[in-house]
Amino acid sequence: MKKVLVISYYWPPSGGPGVQRVLKFCKYLPEFGWEPIVLTVKNGEFPYRDESLLVDAESIKVYYAKAIAPYGLFKVFSRSERIPTHLLSPQENERIINRIARWVRYNMVVPDGRIGWYPGAVKLGLHILESENIDLIFSSGPPHTAHLIARKLSENSGLKWTADFRDPWTDRFYYVESPRCRLTKWLDGTLEKKILSKADRITVVSPGFCDQLNNHVPIKDKSDILFNGFDEEDFRDRSFHRRDNGKIVISHIGSLSKSQNPILLFQAIQSYYKKFSENRFRLRFIGSVHPAIKDTINEFKLNSMVEFINYLPHAEAIKHMMESDALLIVVPDLPGSEGIIPGKLYEYLRSGSHIILIGNDNCNAADIVTNFGGFCINQNQTDFKIERITSIRTNQNTSQLNQYSRRSQSERLSEIFSNCVDE
Repeated sequence: MKKVLVISYYWPPSGGPGVQRVLKFCKYLPEFGWEPIVLTVKNGEFPYRDESLLVDAESIKVYYAKAIAPYGLFKVFSRSERIPTHLLSPQENERIINRIARWVRYNMVVPDGRIGWYPGAVKLGLHILESENIDLIFSSGPPHTAHLIARKLSENSGLKWTADFRDPWTDRFYYVESPRCRLTKWLDGTLEKKILSKADRITVVSPGFCDQLNNHVPIKDKSDILFNGFDEEDFRDRSFHRRDNGKIVISHIGSLSKSQNPILLFQAIQSYYKKFSENRFRLRFIGSVHPAIKDTINEFKLNSMVEFINYLPHAEAIKHMMESDALLIVVPDLPGSEGIIPGKLYEYLRSGSHIILIGNDNCNAADIVTNFGGFCINQNQTDFKIERITSIRTNQNTSQLNQYSRRSQSERLSEIFSNCVDE
């Protein structure tokens, strides 16, 4: 069996979407002839912790590199033990110290707040390459510091290297919400181009993101679209039942930033309530929600219909997906957002619940939702009626769905690895 060094900042007990992709790859790669050896951070700064994910990591060999944590300064400034994703978006009437911390985070730390991991990870990585007889290097970002580590190790060892992009680099929508200074953009852009040029193979989670990266450096001849997915074992033997006294439960699982405000949904529910004087809906937000969205809920007087739940372990989040009548996805209406396909979409599909997507018609996520019979609402639509939601039926075509299983995606990745080392 060949060995691949997997470089990822996020690893259990880290929770959230960043850890799922790499963890599931490592779980299934051995079935296809590749043993993962993981290089991750020791005592990392994670937005969420999920101890339940350690079960999938039990049989995987992991090395932990120490890190200097400039990201921790943001925690000090914001006086928070945990930094929700929405705090990376600006807020109305926020404290000046938070604004300063965000500016420092986006302008003084390049490429990201995990750069303090670089020295320790390179040092330990060189030791791993010597002791483990590694055949290939694989890095997954963000944080894109992982790619800088991989490039250094590849240069020193001569080993081939595959770089995985779960999100864009310089084109992330957070930078539209909080623009950076010219010098920072130039420096970050230079690093991005070097990584894209030096990597032997590149995997990307969506066609839209691949196009964005290709606009910076031509990568089409060495890139592959490798979607996120769902793990069938996460859904196996999971019992659930829908409750809430006959109400239609619409849930969103995960973080919502300022630019992901589902105003159209709020407007439609308010209009329905005014027309029929009936509280037929229940909105459930699981995860961090930007204060601007909570303000919008107050403005529409929907508080009695809304429930906020803090981050839940992955297994509990899956249960909520299956117990909901409909699941919400919001793609930001910002430049470069066409390639956003939230990782949870594939678990939404597997859950069997209906799917509502608010976004632009040309976004990659809309293509998938439409293909499975979900409900897409254009951001610029003004005449959306909530009654239409009760008629949506998400298609659970097993043969179509299986292409998005974590096992299938891991098999594809193993083929990419084999082709990379043989080139």
